[in-house]
Amino acid sequence: MKSQFFSRELIAQLPEDTDEAIVTLATEYHRMVSSLGGSRDFDHDFLEVYALIDAFIASRELTFRLPPATPPNIDRQGVLGELISAKNSAEQRIYQRDAKAHFESKSDEYRALLSKAPTYEFSDDEFTRLQLLVSEIRSEIQKAVLITEDHKRRLLRRLEAMQAELHKKTSEIDRFWGFIAEAGIVARKFGEDLKPLNDRVVELGKIVTAVIMTKEGIQALPEIAKILQLK
Repeated sequence: MKSQFFSRELIAQLPEDTDEAIVTLATEYHRMVSSLGGSRDFDHDFLEVYALIDAFIASRELTFRLPPATPPNIDRQGVLGELISAKNSAEQRIYQRDAKAHFESKSDEYRALLSKAPTYEFSDDEFTRLQLLVSEIRSEIQKAVLITEDHKRRLLRRLEAMQAELHKKTSEIDRFWGFIAEAGIVARKFGEDLKPLNDRVVELGKIVTAVIMTKEGIQALPEIAKILQLK
């Protein structure tokens, strides 16, 4: 592609979350149309991007459709209109989802506070490191060539659920164990071939289990690497 839009990096790092991916694609297409307008010098680029977005819609089994393409031309503004409409809907779903997650998080926090249920609290450094590890793990999963697309989807879904659950102060860690179990399956299958990913999962696990066990008054911490069956 001779234009500076839709780089390989952008395509490779499309969010696993479909709504976030729609927002990314629509924003980039809008940027492309705004910059290149109707210039025929980039007809092939627009056709390539059309093919990309059409394949994305099919792969995610989405209901909206692009205006039909008639190579060498496409209805650039018509495509933009469909994408902007899809983007607006996606942003609304993201807003509702985030609001629901925030409400549930705070509900859990205050229930724990008022019921005296055990609350697990990370230090500022621990929580910052957790967030960085989650981002690095997501990147390692996305670029791993050994992991099947099905395993990637399952891992990323578990990872997103765990991240939504892990707050600086939390009373729920069920989704953490769900991610560790899924990561353990992949680690057992590929072992040392996924060392950069496995190392980050082990480090994340050590941070979380240390906080959990300390809160529960347990001094002998479980070895996360053994739970993942890496040793």
